[in-house]
This record gives sequence, structure tokens and C-alpha cells, in this order.
Amino acid sequence: MDSNVGLAIQCVGVLLITLLSIFMRSSIKSNALNYWTASWASLSLSLISLFVGFQLDSQQSLLYSGYFFGEYVFGLLFVAGCRAQMTGATLSKKHNYFLIPALIVSLALPYASRDFNDVFMIHAPIMAVLFLMSFFALRQGPRSEATGTGIRVMSTALLLLGISFLVYVPAFGARKGLWGFTVPESFLHYTSVFDLLFEILLGFGTVMVLMESVRSEVEMANQKLMRARDQLELLVQMDPLTEALNRHAFHSLLRRPEAGHTDAVTSGSVAVLDIDNLKPINDTLGHTTGDKAIRAVARAMRSLVRADDMLFRWGGDEFLVLMFKLPQPEASRRLEKLNKILAENSERWIGLPVNVTVSFGVTGFTSLADLGQAIEQADKAMYAQRNRVRNPKHPQITQISQKEFSV
Repeated sequence: MDSNVGLAIQCVGVLLITLLSIFMRSSIKSNALNYWTASWASLSLSLISLFVGFQLDSQQSLLYSGYFFGEYVFGLLFVAGCRAQMTGATLSKKHNYFLIPALIVSLALPYASRDFNDVFMIHAPIMAVLFLMSFFALRQGPRSEATGTGIRVMSTALLLLGISFLVYVPAFGARKGLWGFTVPESFLHYTSVFDLLFEILLGFGTVMVLMESVRSEVEMANQKLMRARDQLELLVQMDPLTEALNRHAFHSLLRRPEAGHTDAVTSGSVAVLDIDNLKPINDTLGHTTGDKAIRAVARAMRSLVRADDMLFRWGGDEFLVLMFKLPQPEASRRLEKLNKILAENSERWIGLPVNVTVSFGVTGFTSLADLGQAIEQADKAMYAQRNRVRNPKHPQITQISQKEFSV
């Protein structure tokens, strides 16, 4: 195969990689992709310049200089793309100074020899260094990223390109027996095809890296959305005053059997609680103190229930407690301590000597399906106890002068 044919094939292949990179830029926003797209475009122009230079005798030195300079820009931009992908580094104005030595070498090389192959022996190790710089730039990222499939493919391609360009030095020198041996002329004709194969592998590697980055970003965005959803769900299911669960959370619990949850057969006890004297507290001391009284009851309840039990604020002054796998007698014994805890701590929790008492009813349940009926029974038991507590012989609130409660 003629070397011009191999070079033409390489030009077409690199142009296709360039077009693919350009199309990807419309959907993927990445500094690395921008650098890589510019590098492939530079390589395309470089190879076209070399192909035209092989066909023309006039302006050949200028076209060769364009080829060398385009390849150096390709190498430098590819290094920049690898650094941007792995560390987020971007180019600044000071990096433009790297173009000065590249331009000087590009202008000088065509005049080093009339034989392009001799000049290529000087150019090849420079490109090998640039490929190896890109290879090591891919090693700078986090270990998880550096071991991705796309990174491994890119690293392999860059390593092969670096080695192949180093091999070109003795190979092109051996064509004249410079090293004491010769290389078949046909090998030199296929160098462009070898380069194209490695460059295609490199192009596929960049696509894989970008797809992996997009997938990682989508997964991170999905995780953030899941966390935001969980936080919103928590806010929707939580009573802001007491930080207990609300009715929405309770109904979500009841819907679990519909989704096939095994805890549909959970048994235990349910308690309905009502603050006996919240209205007198609100009327006498204000709603702020009433809110503190509600929080005090929630706090007292948390000291009695276990970690797996669920406390719901059922209404303005009502609470509901689910005590799983706890028999009704044990649940009742626990709740009988509630008013004693309130009597001992309400003044400290509320900030005023307020007598807060609670009426409650407890009923057992054998599954979430019959929980509604159990709540009705507990509610009736609570009303029966509250009616007894609200006997006029039982004072509901310590009488304290209005002056004593002034803030």
C-alpha cells in the first residue's frame, strides 16, 4: 500500500473522530471534551496539511511546518484535556507560552533535511513525550476514576502511541541501514494505518470516559434527589411543633400492607392520649405556653416508649402511640407513669409551674389491618378516663397570679 493511501485513510479516520467529538459537545458540557475536540480538529488539519504537502512541491516546507505545529497543538491540548478530566485543571494565558517552542521547532524542522523521513525521526520522540504526558495525566485523578474502563482504554491507546512513535525513530533510521540493520519499506508505508488504529482506540476511550462521567453525574444527581425526597417526606410526615409523626405518616404506615410488606401482621398495643387541661392553659397563660405544654407531653412520652415505637401527634391536644410487640397490660403500666413524669418535669420543661395532666386509653392489636378498630376502642377508653379526670374535685391548673406569668 502506498504511503499516501495510508495517510488519506488516517485523515478520514481522524476527521470522523473530530466530527463525533463536535456532535458530543452539543449534549455534554465538559472542559475535557472541549480540549479533546480542539485537539482532534488540530490533528485533522495537521494531517491534511501533510497530505497536501506530499502532493505539492511548492510551499512544501510551509505545509510540513503546519503539520508539525498541528501535531504539537494536538498533543498539548490532549494533555490539557486529560488533566481537566482527572483534576478539573483548566488552561490559562500562561499556557500559551508552550506554543512558542512548538512553533519554533515546527518552522525549523522542514529545513533540517530534504528527506521528510529524516525530519520525522526528530518529530517522533517529541510526539512520544506528549502522548506519555497524557498517559501520566490520567494517573493523577482519584483511584476510583483512574481505574475506570474508559480510562484504561485511553491509557492503553496513549501508551501504544507513545511506544509506536519511539519505535519510529530506529525504524526510520534503519531504512538506510543507520543502525546496522534495515526495515522493510512496506512497514514504513503502514505507519499511518498503525497510528489510525491507535487513534481510533484513543477516540473510543475518550467517548467511554465522557459517558462514564455523564453516568456518574446522573447517579450523583439522582442521589441528591433521593436525599431531597427523603427530607421532604420526613418534613411532610413530621409535626413541626413536637417533632412527632403526624397523621400523614400514620396513613403511609397503613398503606404498607397494600405494597406487600410483611409487617402487615405486626401486633402490639395502641394508645390514644389527650391533654386534659390545654384549653385553660391557652386561655390563662397564652398559646405559647400551651405549645410548650404540648411539647412537654411529647417529651415525656419519648421517655416512656422504646426506639421502635411510633409517636404521632393526632390532633391539637391528642397523641397516638404505637407500641409494637408490647402486650396491652405492659403498655398500660408504662403510660401510668406519664402523669408522674409530667408532674416532676413540666415546670422545668415549660418554664412555669403549670400542672399538665394527660388522659389515655390503651388497646391491643394483632395486625395493621385491625388497627383502626383498636384506635376506636383506645379512644373510647381515653374519653372514659378523661371524664373521670375532669371531675370538678380535681384542679386542672395551679392558680398563679397573672403578674407571676408576665414575661
